[in-house]
Amino acid sequence: MALINPHHITQEKTPLKKSKMGMEMEFFVLDNKGMMSQQGPKVIDAIAKQGIPIIKEIGKNMVEFGCFPSVEAYNPSLHIVKSLHRTIEFCEKNNLVIFPFATYPGSFIPKISKGARYSLQEKVFGKELISISCRIAGFHHHYTLPKGVFDHKKKMLRVLHKGKLSRSLIASYNFEIAADPVLTLLTQSSPFYEGMSLAKDSRVLAYRGGGKLGYMAGLYAKNQQLGGLPPYKQTVTDLLTSLQKRWQRFETEARKAAPHVNMNKLYPYKLDITWNPVKINKLGTLEQRGMDVNYPSITIATGVLLKFCLRNIQRHFIEVIPADFGTEEAFKVENGILYVPPHTVVRDQLQPLSAYDGYANDLMLHYTKRFFSFALSCTPRKYAPIITPLKEMVEEKKSMSDKIVAYARQKGYIQENGAISTSDAADLALHYAGMLSRDATKTISKLEKIRGV
Repeated sequence: MALINPHHITQEKTPLKKSKMGMEMEFFVLDNKGMMSQQGPKVIDAIAKQGIPIIKEIGKNMVEFGCFPSVEAYNPSLHIVKSLHRTIEFCEKNNLVIFPFATYPGSFIPKISKGARYSLQEKVFGKELISISCRIAGFHHHYTLPKGVFDHKKKMLRVLHKGKLSRSLIASYNFEIAADPVLTLLTQSSPFYEGMSLAKDSRVLAYRGGGKLGYMAGLYAKNQQLGGLPPYKQTVTDLLTSLQKRWQRFETEARKAAPHVNMNKLYPYKLDITWNPVKINKLGTLEQRGMDVNYPSITIATGVLLKFCLRNIQRHFIEVIPADFGTEEAFKVENGILYVPPHTVVRDQLQPLSAYDGYANDLMLHYTKRFFSFALSCTPRKYAPIITPLKEMVEEKKSMSDKIVAYARQKGYIQENGAISTSDAADLALHYAGMLSRDATKTISKLEKIRGV
C-alpha cells in the first residue's frame, strides 16, 4: 500500500470538542563516560527549581518530564522538548548525559527510589522483577476522554444513558489497543537489554512479558491483568468490570505481601494501579504507555499522529469494529466504521511481530502502512514537517532499533552470542546521546514554525 503524500494531509477543521493532549517522557542519566549514573535526584532538584515539570521515577538513574496539556498539539510538544533541552544543557555542565533510548545497552545494578508505593510494589512483585522498571524508559501519550464519560470527583468512569459518548470512549480505547503494535514499532529504540541483543523492542518484552511475547522473565509476565496488552471491550460496563477485577487482583496480592498496609491511603483511586499499555488514567485521559522513549523527532511525531487519530474518531463518532478482514484492510474507514483486526490477532500475532521482527516482517510492514495512511488523513497539513521522520522511517523500513543494531555490528560491538561488553555499551550509549541535543533543537524549530503558521 502506497504512503499518502504529506502534502495531501487534510486541512484542519473546527473540532466539535476541545480535547487536550499531554505527554510524559522518561530518560536515563549517564556519567560522561557513558556508564549508568544514580544522579537522577540531583538533576531533578536542580531542574525543578527552574520551574520545569520534572519528577522522580522508580530508579535513581532516571528522570521524567511532564508538560501542560493543550488542545493544540504543538503546545505540549514544545513545552516538553524545551524542558528536555534545558536539562541536557544542565547535564553537560555537570559531567552528566541524558540517554535518549528506552533501554541502556549494558548491564547495571539499579537503585530504587524511596517511596511507600515503590516499597509495596517491590514486596508484591519481588525486588528482581520491580528492578526491571529501573531498566526501561517509556513515552506516554494522554488524550482527554469524551465529554461526560468520566467522574472527576470519584476519578472513575461513569455509564451514560447517552450511548453515543460511551461508544466513542470504547472506540478510542479499542483503537489504541489495535494501534499498539504500530506505535511500539514507530518508537522502538531498545535492541539491547542488560548487555544482550534481546529483541528489536526489548522494553516490551522486559515490561509486559508473558506467553504471548514468549518472554516469561518480564515484570508482568505472570500478572498480565495488571501490565499486559488488554483485549478489546464492548461496553463501558465491560471496561468498568475489568478495572474492578484488576484492582481486586492487586489488592489481594498487596495484602498478602504487606498485611498491614493501608491500601485506601496509599492508592485512594482504583485507577492508580493500572500499568497496562492502554489505560484509563485518573486524570480523565486515555493513556497510551506502551511506547519506547526515543529522540524527540520520533516521539513527538508519533504523539501528534495519535492525537489526531483520536480527535477524528471522537469528533465524528467513528465506530472501531474488529473484523476478520481487519488485518488485510486494517484502519479502513467505511460508513462511519473503522475496521481493525480481532484482538487475538493484535495481541497474539502483531504484538510479538512488532517486538521481534519489526519492518522485516511483511505483515507488520503492511499493518504499519495501513495505520500510517489513516493517521496522515486525520492530521492537519501544517504538521507535515513534524511527521517527515516517520514517513522516512516507514519508507526505509528501518526503526531506530534497526539503525542501532546496524551501527553496533559495523563497530564490531555485538559478539557471536548477541552480548555487548560494558565498554562497548558505554561507547554506543555516548554515540547516540551525543545526537540528542541537535535533534531536540531541530524539533523545537519545527514546532515553533508550526505555532507561527
